[in-house]
Amino acid sequence: MKIGLYSVTYRGVWYRGEAIDVFSLVRLAKEQGWEGVELDTERPHAAPMDLSADDRKRLRDLAGECGIEICAVSPNCDLSSPVPGQREAMICYVRECIKLAHDLGSPLCKIFAAWRGITLHNGLGTYAETHSYNQYGFWKGDRRGFVVDSLRELSKVAADHGVALAMQNHGPDIVNDYRDVLALIEEVGSPAFQACMDINIEPQSDSPEHARVMAAACRNVQRHSHMNGEFARRADGSVELAAAGYFDKHFWGRQVAYPAYVDALVESGYQGYMNWEFCHPAMENGQPAGIEYIHNQTRMALEYVSALREAAERKAVAAAHR
Repeated sequence: MKIGLYSVTYRGVWYRGEAIDVFSLVRLAKEQGWEGVELDTERPHAAPMDLSADDRKRLRDLAGECGIEICAVSPNCDLSSPVPGQREAMICYVRECIKLAHDLGSPLCKIFAAWRGITLHNGLGTYAETHSYNQYGFWKGDRRGFVVDSLRELSKVAADHGVALAMQNHGPDIVNDYRDVLALIEEVGSPAFQACMDINIEPQSDSPEHARVMAAACRNVQRHSHMNGEFARRADGSVELAAAGYFDKHFWGRQVAYPAYVDALVESGYQGYMNWEFCHPAMENGQPAGIEYIHNQTRMALEYVSALREAAERKAVAAAHR
């Protein structure tokens, strides 16, 4: 298992301050000690319409020089709209992201079935408006078929470009847990369509048993994963998880079963990435926090997941020698 940094962490929407551009982000990932970067495809990061052929070559070359893999290019897409023009615009967007992944030498596009998005107020992001409102309340039919048709089309494009699609198990529409992703994979029926499975957004995210069951069920199709949260430093200098999962009333104090999940992934021989993302409003003393808060959380996240991986690898080696 490899560990990486998802660029949404530094896109400038979750903290008070400017975004770190994608070129500087690659250098920062190297400096911090990550093994790869996942590029968010909204401005001001890796929006395909903003990256010229020369930009793409320079970014790919820089990543190679830094020894940082561009492990995923990730569109924030909603393939479920019952309005054909809206759905076709999203298909076009994902197609361009697939081409971008190919140009950057990335093997993967992480996608959503029906991402609701965020809104910005004075440059700061919130889920409150989009996730509390059903934008398709006028539509009385099922939207899942729109997603399946879109995925079949996009899987062909991905295969033609040597890129895989990985559906994230992110709710609240169409997909709500890992089983929904597995059902879509079976129905779409393309080897280019696989899974991104995140334990932190599962309904039973704090259950070690659920983490193990999910890892086993997804073993043959999982290509990618994420982790989120907030961390604190204990008196002895070690890092502990203070919050994680969906940014809801249970966020603070939720103990996501990351240890069990990492153990299960490593034991299964998982070769993909688990990428850190800070993807909720950063607050300090009741006010929007600055980028130093994000730097600190990101450093602790790297310590935390690195320690989990090291412990899991030790267990796997010990098990192999029994």
